[in-house]
Amino acid sequence: MTFLLSSFMIAASFLGPTPESRALIARALTEPTQITLENVRLVDAISKITDQTGVRIVMSPETMRFVPQGPETVIEKVNIANVPLREGLDRLFRPLGMKFELADDHVRIVPKDALLCLGRAPTWTELETLAQLSATQPGIKSSDLDRLQERIQFQVPAPDPWGSLSHAIENVGAGAGDEVLTVSANQLGWSWCLSDERIVVGTAERMLRQRIRQPISIRMNNRPLIDVMQAVGVAVNTTVRVEPGAIATLPSQTQKNYSINAIHLPAEQVLENISANTGLGYLLSPDGIFFYDPRGPISSQPTAPPSGSADPYVGKIIIDLGDGKTFEWMIRRSELPDDLKQVRDRDIQQFIDEFRQRRVTEGHP
Repeated sequence: MTFLLSSFMIAASFLGPTPESRALIARALTEPTQITLENVRLVDAISKITDQTGVRIVMSPETMRFVPQGPETVIEKVNIANVPLREGLDRLFRPLGMKFELADDHVRIVPKDALLCLGRAPTWTELETLAQLSATQPGIKSSDLDRLQERIQFQVPAPDPWGSLSHAIENVGAGAGDEVLTVSANQLGWSWCLSDERIVVGTAERMLRQRIRQPISIRMNNRPLIDVMQAVGVAVNTTVRVEPGAIATLPSQTQKNYSINAIHLPAEQVLENISANTGLGYLLSPDGIFFYDPRGPISSQPTAPPSGSADPYVGKIIIDLGDGKTFEWMIRRSELPDDLKQVRDRDIQQFIDEFRQRRVTEGHP
């Protein structure tokens, strides 16, 4: 039966996506496999499953970057013989913090929200923490709720954050621990992220600030500017909104043919580059990233402290770690005390005045 079904799947792949091919994939997920994976690279394991079941498994390079060693990650041993393919895929990808979705002509592997929050590949310790959380049901088991409390570190301005969160969790009820925690935190306007053996719960805006410090890779040529902005949002797992009419104020070439080549750059730097090249400002808010035209009043502006080009970097602290290694802290203007802001503004004005005087002295217009 499995062999015949695989033959149909292979034939369907030549015909392209159809309702019939989607139905065949759904049917194939219920069929048992005869596959054992042992000491095999992740990329080869995916190929083996595809070859032996006829179901195309797709794990994009963007998704692969959320695996500790990417496609070279070695699967030590996963036995998915004599179980439905659906269960087999779960056994293989769940320990990697992944889940799968049924597409028209393939099965797509995607990261869980907990990995998207990180914005980087998790450590194996963080994957173990996620696996342990996923195996609990804190919404209906008080013992699981108590164990969750021991792991959580709060970074929210609330008088009783655990009281609020535990109440929300109990209201959600049954479900895997990571999914219940996500729903509960979202209800409170919070978010959560893995940190080794801990689970950090903070405001959605705080978590977004952490994510945009992580490196992303985006290469797009001659694309609409809004598409590029949205691609950055996808890379850091957040919504991108634009003030009505803001893009329309830009030259047509910028609106319709924007190119970006960012390879392993912090998302924050990518946002700064877009802002510098377009003249648009951006803000971070609990709702995501908001681009606006700084030359006019901001309509529908989120109530959030300034970020990005609205609050530029003005300094850098370099810490010597030894062995030729350093660590850098970037300082935004809003983080300076008032007296240093005045000193900075005075020094800038003094330089401008001296520069103008020099040009006049040298006979420049």
